Amino acid sequence: MRLEVRSQLVHAAKGGDPADIERLLEAVWPDAYRLARAIVEQTQSAEDVAQEACVIMFRNIATLRNPDAFPTWFYRVVLREALKHKKAQMTSMMLSDNAAYYEDCSASLDLWRALATLPERLRTVIVLHYFEDLSSREIGKIIRTPEATVRFRLMTARRRLHPLLQERESSPRSKGEGIYAL
Repeated sequence: MRLEVRSQLVHAAKGGDPADIERLLEAVWPDAYRLARAIVEQTQSAEDVAQEACVIMFRNIATLRNPDAFPTWFYRVVLREALKHKKAQMTSMMLSDNAAYYEDCSASLDLWRALATLPERLRTVIVLHYFEDLSSREIGKIIRTPEATVRFRLMTARRRLHPLLQERESSPRSKGEGIYAL
């Protein structure tokens, strides 16, 4: 689902009215969670990251000059928080030498495990493109990367995911739909 927040809703939330802020939070929560889930890979951690991103949004919405820039701004907030969490998680795992964390996910046909095999830079563009339905240009603005680089990363990620998702016959989706058609 695309993050399509009307300018009026963002303007209203900037005013500080709790009801307007609540409506904005309800509108962005699913997108925040989906992006966080793709980066941090764990449900509870994704909820924590999405919640933290929403808190940051709440605290800083008044500083947003252009309400039309809200989706890009908010995606950056979520992405930054997710990467910060992921880095802390990786450091913790490395310190505890938890070998289970480094298990080979490529044998699994589960979509999230297949995505987990990708480096973050590839996983991020796949999630923003297929899950958030953003264009290469929009993704480039969010991650501050040229549009051509985004397209190259999408192509690379598709090539890496294709063998993992090709055998996915038990999927409730039919072949040819979304990310399963990679």
